[in-house]
Amino acid sequence: MHHHQDPARDQSPTRFTILLLSLLLLATASSLVPVAIGALAGNLASSAVLLAGVFSLYHNRTLLVVGVLLLIPAMATRWVFFWLETPAMAPISLSFWLLFSAFNVGALFVYIQRRGTPTNDTIYGGICVYVLMGYCFGAGFALIETLNPGSLHFEHGAPEGLVALEVQMAYYSFVTLSTLGYGDITPLSPVAQSLAMLEAVAGPMFVAVFLARLVGVRTAKD
Repeated sequence: MHHHQDPARDQSPTRFTILLLSLLLLATASSLVPVAIGALAGNLASSAVLLAGVFSLYHNRTLLVVGVLLLIPAMATRWVFFWLETPAMAPISLSFWLLFSAFNVGALFVYIQRRGTPTNDTIYGGICVYVLMGYCFGAGFALIETLNPGSLHFEHGAPEGLVALEVQMAYYSFVTLSTLGYGDITPLSPVAQSLAMLEAVAGPMFVAVFLARLVGVRTAKD
Protein backbone atom coordinates (compact mmCIF):
# COMPACT_ATOMS: atom_id res chain seq x y z
CA MET A 1 0.00 0.00 0.00
CA HIS A 2 1.33 3.45 -0.89
CA HIS A 3 1.68 5.81 2.06
CA HIS A 4 1.13 9.48 1.37
CA GLN A 5 3.84 11.74 2.71
CA ASP A 6 3.77 15.35 3.71
CA PRO A 7 6.18 17.04 1.25
CA ALA A 8 7.15 19.80 3.66
CA ARG A 9 7.78 17.34 6.42
CA ASP A 10 9.56 14.93 4.04
CA GLN A 11 12.00 17.65 3.01
CA SER A 12 13.12 18.29 6.58
CA PRO A 13 16.60 16.95 7.35
CA THR A 14 15.92 17.09 11.09
CA ARG A 15 15.73 13.33 11.60
CA PHE A 16 19.02 12.79 9.75
CA THR A 17 20.66 15.64 11.63
CA ILE A 18 19.72 14.00 14.93
CA LEU A 19 21.04 10.64 13.71
CA LEU A 20 24.30 12.20 12.54
CA LEU A 21 24.77 14.03 15.84
CA SER A 22 24.12 10.77 17.69
CA LEU A 23 26.76 9.01 15.60
CA LEU A 24 29.23 11.81 16.33
CA LEU A 25 28.34 11.48 20.02
CA LEU A 26 29.12 7.78 19.82
CA ALA A 27 32.50 8.55 18.26
CA THR A 28 33.22 11.08 21.03
CA ALA A 29 32.15 8.62 23.75
CA SER A 30 34.68 6.13 22.38
CA SER A 31 37.50 8.28 23.71
CA LEU A 32 36.14 7.81 27.24
CA VAL A 33 36.51 4.00 27.23
CA PRO A 34 39.77 3.99 29.25
CA VAL A 35 38.16 5.88 32.12
CA ALA A 36 35.62 4.59 34.63
CA ILE A 37 32.54 6.05 32.95
CA GLY A 38 33.63 4.87 29.50
CA ALA A 39 31.33 1.83 29.32
CA LEU A 40 28.34 3.85 30.54
CA ALA A 41 29.03 6.67 28.10
CA GLY A 42 29.43 4.17 25.27
CA ASN A 43 26.13 2.47 26.05
CA LEU A 44 24.27 5.77 26.36
CA ALA A 45 25.69 6.94 23.03
CA SER A 46 24.84 3.60 21.39
CA SER A 47 21.29 3.86 22.72
CA ALA A 48 21.03 7.38 21.29
CA VAL A 49 22.06 6.01 17.88
CA LEU A 50 19.43 3.27 18.10
CA LEU A 51 16.68 5.74 18.99
CA ALA A 52 17.78 8.26 16.36
CA GLY A 53 17.94 5.43 13.83
CA VAL A 54 14.30 4.54 14.48
CA PHE A 55 13.33 8.22 14.30
CA SER A 56 14.98 8.44 10.87
CA LEU A 57 12.51 5.82 9.59
CA TYR A 58 9.29 7.66 10.49
CA HIS A 59 8.61 8.47 6.80
CA ASN A 60 7.45 4.87 6.24
CA ARG A 61 5.14 3.10 8.69
CA THR A 62 6.28 -0.42 7.74
CA LEU A 63 9.96 0.43 8.12
CA LEU A 64 9.23 2.15 11.41
CA VAL A 65 7.47 -0.93 12.81
CA VAL A 66 10.30 -3.24 11.74
CA GLY A 67 12.82 -0.78 13.16
CA VAL A 68 11.07 -0.74 16.54
CA LEU A 69 10.93 -4.56 16.58
CA LEU A 70 14.69 -4.65 16.04
CA LEU A 71 15.32 -1.75 18.42
CA ILE A 72 13.76 -3.43 21.47
CA PRO A 73 16.06 -6.50 21.61
CA ALA A 74 19.08 -4.43 20.53
CA MET A 75 18.54 -1.98 23.38
CA ALA A 76 17.58 -4.64 25.93
CA THR A 77 20.52 -6.98 25.31
CA ARG A 78 23.00 -4.09 25.34
CA TRP A 79 21.88 -2.88 28.77
CA VAL A 80 21.45 -6.39 30.20
CA PHE A 81 25.04 -7.14 29.23
CA PHE A 82 26.17 -3.81 30.68
CA TRP A 83 24.64 -4.59 34.08
CA LEU A 84 25.26 -8.35 34.29
CA GLU A 85 28.41 -8.67 32.14
CA THR A 86 27.45 -12.23 31.23
CA PRO A 87 29.94 -13.42 28.57
CA ALA A 88 27.24 -15.35 26.68
CA MET A 89 25.31 -12.10 26.19
CA ALA A 90 28.15 -10.41 24.27
CA PRO A 91 27.57 -12.08 20.87
CA ILE A 92 23.80 -11.74 21.29
CA SER A 93 24.10 -8.02 21.98
CA LEU A 94 26.44 -7.56 19.01
CA SER A 95 24.14 -9.57 16.74
CA PHE A 96 21.12 -7.38 17.46
CA TRP A 97 23.21 -4.20 17.12
CA LEU A 98 24.45 -5.53 13.76
CA LEU A 99 20.93 -6.44 12.60
CA PHE A 100 19.52 -3.03 13.50
CA SER A 101 22.37 -1.02 11.97
CA ALA A 102 22.29 -3.11 8.76
CA PHE A 103 18.53 -2.60 8.48
CA ASN A 104 18.94 1.12 9.14
CA VAL A 105 21.63 1.41 6.46
CA GLY A 106 19.52 -0.45 3.91
CA ALA A 107 16.34 1.50 4.63
CA LEU A 108 18.05 4.90 4.44
CA PHE A 109 19.98 3.96 1.31
CA VAL A 110 16.78 2.97 -0.51
CA TYR A 111 15.12 6.17 0.71
CA ILE A 112 17.80 8.53 -0.62
CA GLN A 113 18.00 6.57 -3.89
CA ARG A 114 14.27 7.07 -4.45
CA ARG A 115 14.42 10.79 -3.85
CA GLY A 116 14.11 13.06 -6.84
CA THR A 117 15.92 16.36 -6.78
CA PRO A 118 18.83 16.36 -4.28
CA THR A 119 17.98 18.25 -1.10
CA ASN A 120 19.55 18.73 2.31
CA ASP A 121 17.49 15.70 3.29
CA THR A 122 19.26 13.57 0.69
CA ILE A 123 22.73 14.85 1.56
CA TYR A 124 22.34 14.40 5.32
CA GLY A 125 20.86 10.95 4.70
CA GLY A 126 23.81 9.96 2.53
CA ILE A 127 26.29 11.02 5.20
CA CYS A 128 24.35 9.03 7.81
CA VAL A 129 24.39 5.94 5.58
CA TYR A 130 28.18 6.17 5.15
CA VAL A 131 28.86 6.59 8.88
CA LEU A 132 26.34 3.88 9.79
CA MET A 133 28.09 1.55 7.35
CA GLY A 134 31.28 2.02 9.33
CA TYR A 135 29.62 1.09 12.62
CA CYS A 136 27.73 -1.78 10.97
CA PHE A 137 30.92 -3.39 9.66
CA GLY A 138 32.57 -2.64 13.00
CA ALA A 139 29.87 -4.65 14.77
CA GLY A 140 30.51 -7.46 12.30
CA PHE A 141 34.22 -7.52 13.10
CA ALA A 142 33.50 -7.38 16.84
CA LEU A 143 31.08 -10.32 16.50
CA ILE A 144 33.67 -12.35 14.58
CA GLU A 145 36.36 -11.68 17.19
CA THR A 146 33.95 -12.47 20.04
CA LEU A 147 32.89 -15.79 18.55
CA ASN A 148 36.40 -16.72 17.43
CA PRO A 149 39.08 -14.88 19.46
CA GLY A 150 42.24 -14.37 17.44
CA SER A 151 40.40 -13.68 14.19
CA LEU A 152 42.13 -10.30 14.15
CA HIS A 153 45.63 -9.37 15.25
CA PHE A 154 46.04 -6.28 17.41
CA GLU A 155 49.54 -4.84 17.23
CA HIS A 156 49.20 -3.11 20.60
CA GLY A 157 47.38 -5.93 22.38
CA ALA A 158 43.81 -7.20 22.22
CA PRO A 159 41.23 -4.91 23.89
CA GLU A 160 39.72 -6.02 27.19
CA GLY A 161 35.95 -5.97 27.47
CA LEU A 162 33.16 -5.69 24.91
CA VAL A 163 33.00 -1.89 24.81
CA ALA A 164 36.76 -1.60 24.24
CA LEU A 165 36.51 -4.24 21.51
CA GLU A 166 33.64 -2.35 19.84
CA VAL A 167 35.68 0.85 19.88
CA GLN A 168 38.71 -0.83 18.31
CA MET A 169 36.58 -2.58 15.70
CA ALA A 170 34.79 0.66 14.83
CA TYR A 171 38.21 2.31 14.40
CA TYR A 172 39.41 -0.55 12.20
CA SER A 173 36.16 -0.47 10.25
CA PHE A 174 36.43 3.22 9.36
CA VAL A 175 40.10 2.80 8.46
CA THR A 176 39.07 0.02 6.09
CA LEU A 177 35.95 1.81 4.80
CA SER A 178 38.01 4.83 3.82
CA THR A 179 40.83 2.59 2.47
CA LEU A 180 43.43 4.20 4.76
CA GLY A 181 44.76 0.87 5.99
CA TYR A 182 47.12 1.82 8.83
CA GLY A 183 47.98 -1.83 9.49
CA ASP A 184 47.87 -1.78 13.31
CA ILE A 185 44.93 -4.22 13.21
CA THR A 186 45.04 -7.12 10.77
CA PRO A 187 42.35 -9.67 9.87
CA LEU A 188 43.68 -13.22 10.16
CA SER A 189 40.72 -15.59 9.80
CA PRO A 190 39.13 -16.14 6.36
CA VAL A 191 35.80 -14.72 7.59
CA ALA A 192 37.43 -11.53 8.91
CA GLN A 193 39.47 -11.14 5.73
CA SER A 194 36.37 -11.59 3.56
CA LEU A 195 34.47 -8.96 5.56
CA ALA A 196 37.43 -6.57 5.27
CA MET A 197 37.51 -7.02 1.48
CA LEU A 198 33.76 -6.46 1.25
CA GLU A 199 34.00 -3.24 3.27
CA ALA A 200 37.00 -1.99 1.28
CA VAL A 201 34.88 -2.33 -1.87
CA ALA A 202 31.60 -1.08 -0.37
CA GLY A 203 33.02 2.20 1.00
CA PRO A 204 34.40 3.74 -2.24
CA MET A 205 31.52 2.23 -4.22
CA PHE A 206 28.91 3.97 -2.07
CA VAL A 207 30.71 7.30 -2.37
CA ALA A 208 30.97 6.89 -6.15
CA VAL A 209 27.30 5.91 -6.56
CA PHE A 210 26.07 8.64 -4.24
CA LEU A 211 28.11 11.40 -5.88
CA ALA A 212 27.25 10.15 -9.37
CA ARG A 213 23.56 10.30 -8.50
CA LEU A 214 23.80 13.84 -7.16
CA VAL A 215 25.77 15.03 -10.18
CA GLY A 216 23.54 13.10 -12.60
CA VAL A 217 20.32 14.58 -11.27
CA ARG A 218 21.75 18.09 -11.31
CA THR A 219 23.10 17.61 -14.86
CA ALA A 220 19.73 16.31 -16.04
CA LYS A 221 18.06 19.44 -14.60
CA ASP A 222 20.52 21.70 -16.43
